[in-house]
Amino acid sequence: MEMLLLLLCLVAADALEVKISPSPVIGLVYKDVVLHCNFTVRERVKKEDVAVKWTMKKVVSGEDKPVFQFDGNHTACYRQGSLVNPELLPYGIASLILSNVTLMDEGIYTCTVLVMPQYGNGKIQLKVRAQPAVHLSPHSVLIAAEGEKTFSCDVRSFYPQTINVSWLVQKHGSVHETPLSSDICTGIPSSHGFDGLFTVLSRVTQMVNVSNNGSLYICEVQHESLKKPLRKTTTLLVTAPKTYHQETGFIIGVAVACIIVTGLCSIFLTIFYQERLAKVEPQVSSIIKPDLIPINEKIRLICNINGFRPKTIQVKWYRKNTQMASTRDPAREDVALSDAREDLTSMAKQPLEANGRYYSISSCLTYTPTIKDDGEEFECSIQHSTLKNPIWRSTIVHVTARPASHYIFSSPQLPVQGEKLILTCVVEKFYPKDIALVWFRNGQPIEEVTQFGPFPCESDFYSVWSQTEFILTKDKEGAIYTCQIQHSSFGNVEELSYEINLQVGGTPPEVLWITADPSIPVPEEELRLNCRINNFSPNLISVNWFKDEELIHERICHSAAVVGTNGLLSMWSLLRVIPKQRAEKSVYKCRVEHGALKECIERSYILQLPSASKPL
Repeated sequence: MEMLLLLLCLVAADALEVKISPSPVIGLVYKDVVLHCNFTVRERVKKEDVAVKWTMKKVVSGEDKPVFQFDGNHTACYRQGSLVNPELLPYGIASLILSNVTLMDEGIYTCTVLVMPQYGNGKIQLKVRAQPAVHLSPHSVLIAAEGEKTFSCDVRSFYPQTINVSWLVQKHGSVHETPLSSDICTGIPSSHGFDGLFTVLSRVTQMVNVSNNGSLYICEVQHESLKKPLRKTTTLLVTAPKTYHQETGFIIGVAVACIIVTGLCSIFLTIFYQERLAKVEPQVSSIIKPDLIPINEKIRLICNINGFRPKTIQVKWYRKNTQMASTRDPAREDVALSDAREDLTSMAKQPLEANGRYYSISSCLTYTPTIKDDGEEFECSIQHSTLKNPIWRSTIVHVTARPASHYIFSSPQLPVQGEKLILTCVVEKFYPKDIALVWFRNGQPIEEVTQFGPFPCESDFYSVWSQTEFILTKDKEGAIYTCQIQHSSFGNVEELSYEINLQVGGTPPEVLWITADPSIPVPEEELRLNCRINNFSPNLISVNWFKDEELIHERICHSAAVVGTNGLLSMWSLLRVIPKQRAEKSVYKCRVEHGALKECIERSYILQLPSASKPL
C-alpha cells in the first residue's frame, strides 16, 4: 500500500496546499492528542479520490516509522490507536488522532495527502509531557513540640526530567511568603519504571518554636508540563509547656491537656492512616506490545500497574479464543463466556516493587504467537481491594511472517542482445496476504508489469510473482532493474536489483575457500564442507568433489544458481562427510570448471581430527 502511495506521489504534478497544527504540539502521557492536517482542493472530492499517509521520525535516532495510511479504499494502522476519519476527507480534513499517548510517540510527524494530480505534505513535531503528582508529608496539619521538624515533598510521574522544587513559609497572620533556602535536600530526578517517567524527593528541616505556631509550609513545583506552579501546603501547630500556679488552673490545664492529647491522637491517627494505611487505587497503563510481531518468535506484552496500596493485588492474563466463542452453543447456558478465554497467567512475570509508601508491578507476558493468533485479543485483568470491578486492558495482536525467500531470476539466464528478457521477482512464504511489488528501471517506474498472486502456499502462507519483460537492446547495457517490496513484516521497503550484463564470452567464477561446519570435526559425526562459487555466467558450470584425488559420487548437494544484483550467477556445493579416525590428514578438493576459465580452479581442505584422550 505504501509503495502504491509513493508511486502515485512520484507522478503527481501540482502542489497541494496542506495546513498543519502549529509545531510543536504538546501531548500528555496516557491522554489523546490530535495532530491537525487540513488540505484545500478546488472542488468537492470523494473519499475514494484521496490518499493519506502519516509517518513519524524519531528525533534522536532518525528512525522513520509508518503510523497510518488510507489509499482511498483500505486503511492500514501501524500504531495501535491511530486514526484518520475517512468520512472527513471530502471536507479537506486528514487530522490524525493518537489515543493513549506514551513517550514512544514523541517525534516529527509528516502528513502526506494526494488528490490526483495534486500532492502535498506538512510536518508537525509532537512532544509528550507528563504532569507531576505531588505528595507532601505531613499533608494537612502537624502538631508538634518545639524542636527540629522535617517536611517531605514526594514528586512523581513527570517528564521531561528538568524540574524545580522550592520551599516557602507563610507566618501566621501574615500575607507574605518567605522562601526557605537552608537545610533543604532535593535529590536528582530518576527513572525506575518501564514508562520512562521520573520521580524526585525533596526535604526541608526547620527548628521550630512557639513563634512558628500557625505557620503555613509550602512545597512549590514548577515543571514544563504545568501552566502554573503546583503547590501542596501543611499547617504547623506548636505546643509549649505551661506553668500553673493555682490548683483550679492546674485542674483546668489538665482538662485542656486531656482534650489536646485526645485531639492530637485523633489527628496523628488520621495522618498515619492517610499516609500508611489508606487504600489507594492502582493506575493501569495500556498494554505495550512490539510494533512488529513475527510468527513463532517470542514477544513481550507489558502492563504497568502503579501507585497502589495495600500491596495485595491479582493480575491475570488471557487470550480470547474467538473461534471457541463463535462456535459456543447458545443453548448451553451452563457454559460461561469466560470459557472462550485461555488463562496465560502462568506465563507472566509479575515482580512487586515498593516505591516509597506505594507499590507497583510491571506485569510481563512472554508469548510465542502462531499464525492462528493473528487478530486475537489479549487481555490483562487487575483486581484490587480498592476496585468494585476489575480493570481490564486489551490489545489485538496482528502477526507477520517475513518471506522465506525473495529474489530475482531472469529467463534466459544469460541475456542475449536482440531477444526477449523476462525478469521475475519472487517472494515466497509470507504472511499476511497484503503485499505490493513495484518495478523501476534506473529509478523510473515501470508500468508494463504482470503479477501472479498472492496465492496460498504451505498452510496459510502466501507467495507472489511479478514479471517485467522487454527486448534487450544495446542501450540497455548496464541498466539496473529494481523490484521494491512493501510488506508489513519488513517494517520498511525491501529492494532487489538486477543489472543488465551483455559481456560476450561469459564471466569466470570466483571460487571461495572451503568452509567446514563444525569448524573442529568430531569423529563419527557429520562434517559439512561448503564450497561457494560467485559471479559467473553463463550457467554452464561443473563442480566435482575429490578425496585424495579419488572422485566422490555420493552425499553431494548443489544449490540452484541464483542471479545477483550485478546480473551474474552464484551457487554453492555441499559435501557431507562422516570423519573416521583413520582418515586423518585426508585431502578433500572442490574442482570447478567453466567455459570462461582457461583452466579449472581447485580449493582444498585437509581433515584434522582432535587427538583421542589417553587413558590414565
